[in-house]
Amino acid sequence: MNDSRPIISKDGKPCSGLLNVGEDDEMHITGYRRSRSRTFLCWLCICLTGGLLRLIMHWWRHWYLIATHVVCALEEADEVLVEEDYKGKHKIYYVKPILRENIAKTKTNDAGSILDIDEKNFHLSLHFSAGHFKYCKSVRMFICKQLRYAWNVQTKTFDKLHGLDVNVPSTYFYQQKGLGIQEQLARRLVYGINEITVPYKDIKTLLFLEVLNPFYVFQIFSVILWFTYDYYYYACVIVLMSVFGISMSIMQTKKNQDALRETVQNTGTALIVTEKGEINELSTNYLVPGDIIEIPSAGCTMQCDAVLLSGNCILDESMLTGESVPVTKTPLPMKRDIIFDKKEHSRHTLFCGTKVIQTRYIGSEKVLAAVVNTGNITAKGGLIRSILYPPPVDYKFEQDSYKFIEFLGLIALIGFIHTLVSKILRGVDPIKIAVESLDLITIVVPPALPAAMTVGRFYAQKRLERSNIYCISPRSINVAGSIDCCCFDKTGTLTEDGLDMWGVVPKSATNQFQIPIKQIERLPSDHFLFGMVTCHSITVLNGKIMGDPLDLKMFESTGWILEDPQDIPDSQKYGLLHPTIVRQPKLITSNEEEKYSGARLTDRQSSVDDLLSNVGLLNGESSNDHGIVREYPFTSNLQRMSVITRRLSEKHFNVYCKGSPEMLQQLCSPKSIPDNYSQQLAVFAKQGYRVIAMAYKALSPKVNYTKVQRLARENVESELEFLGFVVLENRLKPDTTEVIGALSKANIRSIMVTGDNILTALSVARDCGIVSPTQAVVTVNVRNRNPDGVGDCIQSDCYELYYTLDLGSKNCMSSTIANGGTNGTLSNSTTKDSLAYDNNYQLLNGDVASLNSTASVTLPKGKKCDSVETITTWTHNDTELGLCTPLEGEMSPITNGEWRDNYRFAMSGRTWQIVRDNFPDLLRNFLTRGVIYARMSPEQKQALIMELQSLDYCVAMCGDGANDCGALKVAHTGISLSETESSIASPFTSRNPTIAAVPNVIREGRAALVTSFGIFKYMAAYSMVQFISVMILYSIDSNLTDKQFLYIDLGLISVFAFFFGKTEAFEGPLAKQVPLSSLISLAPLASVVLHLLVVIAFQVAGWFQLHQQPWFVPFEHSSDEHLGCFENYTMFAISGFQYIILAFVFSKGVPYRRPIWSNVPLCFALLVNLLIIIYLVVYPAEWVTDFLQLIVPENMNFRYWMLGYGIANFVVHMMVEAVIVEYVLFKKFQARRDRDLRTSKRRYMQIEYEMQFYRNWPQITEDIETYDNKQVEQKPNPTYFEISAEQNFETPTLDTPLNSFFDMDSVQATTTTVTAIQTTQNPELTSNYTTIRT
Repeated sequence: MNDSRPIISKDGKPCSGLLNVGEDDEMHITGYRRSRSRTFLCWLCICLTGGLLRLIMHWWRHWYLIATHVVCALEEADEVLVEEDYKGKHKIYYVKPILRENIAKTKTNDAGSILDIDEKNFHLSLHFSAGHFKYCKSVRMFICKQLRYAWNVQTKTFDKLHGLDVNVPSTYFYQQKGLGIQEQLARRLVYGINEITVPYKDIKTLLFLEVLNPFYVFQIFSVILWFTYDYYYYACVIVLMSVFGISMSIMQTKKNQDALRETVQNTGTALIVTEKGEINELSTNYLVPGDIIEIPSAGCTMQCDAVLLSGNCILDESMLTGESVPVTKTPLPMKRDIIFDKKEHSRHTLFCGTKVIQTRYIGSEKVLAAVVNTGNITAKGGLIRSILYPPPVDYKFEQDSYKFIEFLGLIALIGFIHTLVSKILRGVDPIKIAVESLDLITIVVPPALPAAMTVGRFYAQKRLERSNIYCISPRSINVAGSIDCCCFDKTGTLTEDGLDMWGVVPKSATNQFQIPIKQIERLPSDHFLFGMVTCHSITVLNGKIMGDPLDLKMFESTGWILEDPQDIPDSQKYGLLHPTIVRQPKLITSNEEEKYSGARLTDRQSSVDDLLSNVGLLNGESSNDHGIVREYPFTSNLQRMSVITRRLSEKHFNVYCKGSPEMLQQLCSPKSIPDNYSQQLAVFAKQGYRVIAMAYKALSPKVNYTKVQRLARENVESELEFLGFVVLENRLKPDTTEVIGALSKANIRSIMVTGDNILTALSVARDCGIVSPTQAVVTVNVRNRNPDGVGDCIQSDCYELYYTLDLGSKNCMSSTIANGGTNGTLSNSTTKDSLAYDNNYQLLNGDVASLNSTASVTLPKGKKCDSVETITTWTHNDTELGLCTPLEGEMSPITNGEWRDNYRFAMSGRTWQIVRDNFPDLLRNFLTRGVIYARMSPEQKQALIMELQSLDYCVAMCGDGANDCGALKVAHTGISLSETESSIASPFTSRNPTIAAVPNVIREGRAALVTSFGIFKYMAAYSMVQFISVMILYSIDSNLTDKQFLYIDLGLISVFAFFFGKTEAFEGPLAKQVPLSSLISLAPLASVVLHLLVVIAFQVAGWFQLHQQPWFVPFEHSSDEHLGCFENYTMFAISGFQYIILAFVFSKGVPYRRPIWSNVPLCFALLVNLLIIIYLVVYPAEWVTDFLQLIVPENMNFRYWMLGYGIANFVVHMMVEAVIVEYVLFKKFQARRDRDLRTSKRRYMQIEYEMQFYRNWPQITEDIETYDNKQVEQKPNPTYFEISAEQNFETPTLDTPLNSFFDMDSVQATTTTVTAIQTTQNPELTSNYTTIRT
C-alpha cells in the first residue's frame, strides 16, 4: 500500500496493520467503512458509462471498495482490504467483510437451539497462543484464504485464530478432562464447523464469471461490431468457438471443484469424552479444539489433528507424506518443559486425513487423543489451501505478452483516430465511420489470440501424457522451457528407493573395529545381532510384516522370525508383556540334515554363550528369543530410535538404539567409542554407503515392567555402549548418470538437496556426475567462536567458517575397511585421527568369517591395482572391497595449484542455516557454486529454492513427494516422482519414478515456449498485415470483402494457428542455449518490426505499381455491397502470400523443435493454401471471383507480377529472420552477451565473474588429498604389506586346544588372530604383529 495512506485515525486508533508478522504469508490490512456520498457518486459514474466502470471494478475489486468506502480504524471497520505482496513482484488484493459473532447467533444455531443456554454466563472462546482461551461476549472476525482472523482487544490487531499447537505445554493436554456443552458451542461459534471448506460455485455463477472474463468481454464486443458490419460468417464462428470454450472451462472448473470437495468430505461420527467422563457419539462436524476423543479399536479416518494421550496407534500417512509405510504413534511425553510442536512431535500426532489402522492399549485403558486443530487449520486443510492458493508463477513471457497486447492496442488507437479524422474530413456517414474505426481495434488485437496461445501448451501436455508425465497446470509448461538449474532429492530420486544390506562392522572386545562381515546370518548371537532384530518399528498386519524399508532390510538379512501373539485382538496386544516377539531361526541338527538337505544351513559364528554351552559351563539351552517391551519411535529431529527388550530366558531389560552415527557418538559413553570412529565412518560415507550406528545398554535389575513404561526417553538413551556399524548401499537408478550428463552438456546446473550424510551425498554426486572428476569440492563448515558460552557475541561474531578441500580422483580409488586400533586403517586421505601408513599400500578388505583356512595377500608397490596375488578364498578385483583396475589412459587427479579454477561447494543444513542468518554476503557465493546440500530439512529445501530464484535462476525441483512438497511448490517447475496426494501441488507428476522426466519436461517446455513465441509473433504480424491492407484501402473508402475476411480469418489464420503447435519437440540432445523467455527483448522486437517494414514495403510497392499501369481505373465508392476493385485485388494477393510466408518463417525447428516438414498437417495446410492463393491470383474461375468479389485484371503480366511479389516476399522474409534476426542479432549479439559473464544481466553470472578473481578465498583449513599413483614411479624400491588371517570354526567339541582355555580360572573368548607384517628394505623398520580378540 502507499506510504501516504493514514496509519492512525483521528482518534488515535490504527487504521492499518500487518497480518502474520514475520511469517511467510505476511500481509497488509487496512480498515474501511462505507461512505454514502462516495457510493452515490460511484454509481452515478457507472450509469453514465453504461455499466463499463462497474465491469472494470469487477476485474479490480479493490477499486470498488476504495470508490465507495473511506479508510477508518480497524476496530470500527465494516470491510478490510488485505494486500499480499509476493516477493515484491506480485500484488494480490482481497476484500473481506467483517463478521460479528455474539450470543444472538446461538439462538439461530442448529446445535444451540436445543440447548439450555445460560445467557448471563455464556461467552465466546478465542485462542491465540499458549493454551489460554480468552472469553468475550462478541467477536469481530474475517475469513481470508480459508483462515479466520479475530480482533484481539489487547493488541488492537487482527490475529490468526490458532488451534492448540502454538506455545502449548504438553502437560496442558493431560490436564483436560473433556469440554462442557456450552464451552463446545462457544468454541464452535468461533472456529466454525469442523470441515475443510472449498469455495463452491454453481453453474449459473460460473457462467456469469466466465462470460465477464476480459477475454470473452472483448470477444462479445467484436461479435456485436461484426454483426453491425454484416460480417455474419466469422462472427458466428467466433460465437461457436466462445460457447465451446466457455462450456469446456465451466465443465473443467466444476469437475475440479467436485473432485476437491470429495477429498475433504467429512462424514462419520466421533466418540467425545464429556466433562463428566462420559462418552457421547457425535458427528465429526461438531469437533472443536480441546475436545478429548476416543480412537476406536477398529480404526478410523482422522477428521481433525489430535495429539495422542494414551495407547498406541498404527497409521497410514500416505495421504500427507507419500510414504505407504505404516507409522506407529505413541503418547506425547508428559513434561512441563516440553512445548508441543506438530513437526517436532509428529510421532505423537494423528493428522487429519490419515487412516488409523490399529490401536493398542494397556488393559481396560482407552486410546485417547486431544483435538488440536479442526477444519481449515488442520494438516490436510493446509494441503488443500496450498492447492487453492498456489504461489503466483513469476514468468516474463506472460507479463511481456500483456505489454505487447497493450502496444498493439496503442497502434489500434492511432489507426482509430486516423480513420476517424480522415473519414470525417471526407464527409463519410457517421455510423460507417464509427463501425469501421472500431473494426480496426478487432483487426489489430485479434480476438482469437488467447485461444491461439494455448495451442502449443495443449499439444505439449498431450505429448507429456504419452511419456507418463501428467501436468495439472498447463501454464507451467512454458515456464519449464526456461529452466537452467535443477535441484534433486537423493533417496528415491537419484538413487533407488530401497536399500540393500552391504554388511556390518561390529566392534570387538578390545574396542576396535572388526573386519566387515557381509554374511549377516553368520553374526554371533550377541548384542549387535539382538539390536538388529529388535530395534525397529516393524509390525504384522494381516499376516504380513510391514514397516520402514530400512528396518525391513535389516531384519530380513538376519533370518530371524517376527511373531505377533495369535488369537489375541490387535487392540489388546499393547497390554501384553511382550506384544512383539522375535525368534531365532531354527538350527538344523545332524539328524535333520538329510530331511532339510535342500535348505541352506546357517553356519553362524560362535558367541561366548555358545562356547560356554559347548564345554558344559552353561546348564540347559540358552534362548535368544526377545520380547520388545517398549518402543521410542524414530524422529528426524532426534535422528534415532530405540527399544527396550527382554530376553525371554532372562529377567532384566536391555536398551537397543540405532540412528545416525553423528548422533549416537554423542549418546554413547566415550570409553566405548573406538579411536578411529570418525575415520571409519568417513570411509564408508565417501563410498556412498548409508551407515547406521548401533548401541546398547543394560538396565538395572531393579527396573520392572511398570517402571519401564515410565522411563523418560532421555534417560534411556544415555551412556550407551557403542556396538558397531550397519552398512547399507543405496544404488543409483539406471538412468541417473545419463540424465545428469545430458543436463550438464546443456549447461543446466544440477544440485543435490538431501537429508542424508554429506560424505554420502558427495560420493553419490561424484558417481552420478553432478561433481565431475576434474572438480574439487570445498566443504563449508561452521564452528562456534565461543563454545563455552562465556561473553556475548553478535550475529556472525558468534561463528566462524572454515573450509575442507576434497580434490577427488580419476584413478583407482581404494577405501579403508580394516581393523582399528593398532592395526590402523589404511586410507588415501589424511585426517586427524588416522594412523600414518605408507601411501603405497592399497586397501584389502575381506570377511574373516567366511574363511576356513589361512589367507595371505601380498600387495607390491606398483602403478596398477591388479598386481594382487591371492591365495585360496580371497577375492580379487572386487569393487565393493575397494579393489579395482583403472582404465587405460585415465588422467591423473588435479593438483593443488589447479583446483581454484574449477571447484564447487558442499554444506550441511546446519551450516546453510547459519550462513543464511549470519553471513548473507557470502551466501550468494555459496549459492552460485554450491552443488551439495546435505542434512536439509523440508523448510531449508524450500528456502534454498527461493534463494536460487533470487539470483535469477529458473529453478526446477525434482523429488519423490515425501518431504519435498514445499520445494516442489515454490520452484518454477516442480516435478514429483510420486502420485500421492502430498504432491498434488506439484505441476508435473511422473508415473515413471526416474529423473528421465526432467529432460522430457524441459524438452517439451522449450518446444511449447518456442511455439508460443512463434504463434504470438505470427498473430501480431498477421494483425499488422491486415491492419496495413485495411488502412490503405480505407484511404479510398474501400475494404476487403466479407468473404475475403472469412477466408483469411478462417481458412488461413485459424488453420495455421491450430496446427502450429503440432510440431514435436526436438529428440536430440538439449541445446546449450536456453530459448528466449521475454518478448520485450532485442531479437523478438526486431523480428516483428523488420517483418512489418517488409510487409509495408511490398504492399506500398504493389499499390504504386498498380497505379502506374495504363489500364488502371481508380475505385469510386458507390455502396458497401460493391467493394471489389483493382486495389482490393492487389492488397488481397500480396497480403495472402504474406500470411502463408510468415507462418512458414515463424515455425522454427531445430534446436528446440523438429523440422517443419515433420509437422505434416501444417505443411499440408501451407501447401494447399499456397496453391489456392496462386489460383486466385493467376487464373480464378468466374464463380470464385463472384463469391469473393475479386476484380482480377485482364493483364496477365500484372498477375505474374503478383507471383513475383510473393517469391520476393519469401526471400526477403527468410533473409530477415535467418540472417539478421537469428544469426546477427540473437547468436552474435544477444546470446553472446547473455553468456558473457561480464555483460550478462543475471545476478549469478555477475557473481561468477567476480569469483574468478578470488585467488585467496576460500582459505583451506584441511586438505583431503587423493593418493596419486604417479608418486610410485619415483621410488624404485618395492614395498609390501602382508595381511594374513586364520580362523577355524570346525573345531570339534572334545580334545581341542580350546578346552585348555576353559580349564583356567577365567573363561576367555575364542581368539581370531590377524597378523599384519610390514617389511621394507629399511632396516630401521621392524615387523609389527598384532593379535585381536573377537
